[in-house]
Amino acid sequence: MPQPTQNFRPPPGFMDAAGPASGDTGLSNDEMLGRLRALSGRWHELAKYLPALQRAGIDGMAVEEATGLERKIQNVWSTAAQVYESIKAPGLVTPGALAHFDAEGAEALLYELRFLSVRQRAPAAQYIADNNLSPYEAQVLARAVKEHERRDGRREGFADTPADVLAYKYFRDAQECRRKDDVEACARKGLAVAETEEARAKLSELLDDNQASPASALPTAVLTTLRLARDELGFRPLAVAGDLQTATAQQVLSAPKVSSEGVFGNFRVPDGVQHEWVALPNWSVLTLAGHPVALTVENCAVVPEIRASSSAKTEDELKRLSGQGVVVVDIAAEDQSVRPEAYYLAADGSGTLRLTPGGEVAAAAQVLGPVLFLCRPPSRETPAATTSELMSL
Repeated sequence: MPQPTQNFRPPPGFMDAAGPASGDTGLSNDEMLGRLRALSGRWHELAKYLPALQRAGIDGMAVEEATGLERKIQNVWSTAAQVYESIKAPGLVTPGALAHFDAEGAEALLYELRFLSVRQRAPAAQYIADNNLSPYEAQVLARAVKEHERRDGRREGFADTPADVLAYKYFRDAQECRRKDDVEACARKGLAVAETEEARAKLSELLDDNQASPASALPTAVLTTLRLARDELGFRPLAVAGDLQTATAQQVLSAPKVSSEGVFGNFRVPDGVQHEWVALPNWSVLTLAGHPVALTVENCAVVPEIRASSSAKTEDELKRLSGQGVVVVDIAAEDQSVRPEAYYLAADGSGTLRLTPGGEVAAAAQVLGPVLFLCRPPSRETPAATTSELMSL
């Protein structure tokens, strides 16, 4: 590991140089930083200083500036040290295997075992040491352990030892291959590591089947099958009654309604209805709505009620508020009580629609229903945002 090139000296009072930072180490903060700077000790011994320094108020950035030890390496050390502590008890791994993880760079091997349970870590660590696996191979093993656990590979004849776990991974890989050569390659990899006779027999069956019926191993046509996730299935089609600032009460009240049925949420548009529709995620607020109707908003920033609800004041906030939106109102709400903190879609004497606070609906000529929410499209600046763009009115 390269030595730091900068000479960093903390400001006066930054640390207590005289007293120990932690009873766990028995060293002062300066002494711990000095050992980290000089890398004097095994990585898992040095890693113990990091939480002690953290408790003393010296965070990872300060440690990096003082010692040259990058924060990324600090994180790997801290995580791998927890794995090391969980396997060093006598009887879990052999002394030779434990010594294998004293070497520089061995932290990358144990880091890959961070998601395994304590019961799974020791056998995996023993296998890594016995077979001198690389960090990438350790990652493959760790993922194979989780896959074996999730699919219960024991039901297919593969024990939960690291060797059989890896063999099960190659068994699964072979089943997903379409080319004969790829099936054989995966099966042979599995046979090279399989430990139990039952596992070897299952892998040998793949080779026998592949050699006995080469023509059937390659289908002439491939049918792609996709399994939907639960959050990919739910959506609700809503009729668009028009624009919030130009639509009439009659347009809103006459907007059609559709309901979905079946495991795929099939829906049928009423016969003879020619309407514009918008599909929104089937949030619980929509599921509970009696008859939700959508109204488009060309520019949210110019609607006074939306601006007031968002508390946008600065130019940057108004800029983020600008753009299109969809207001959803329930025109068949079962709860007829008026809530002062909610907004309602109401019409005045001339039929003009506006978003009206609950405290003012008594003066409206007609109340169409409560406003459920304002929905905004995904942000261009933060593509990962989804329901955080939902602004309750």
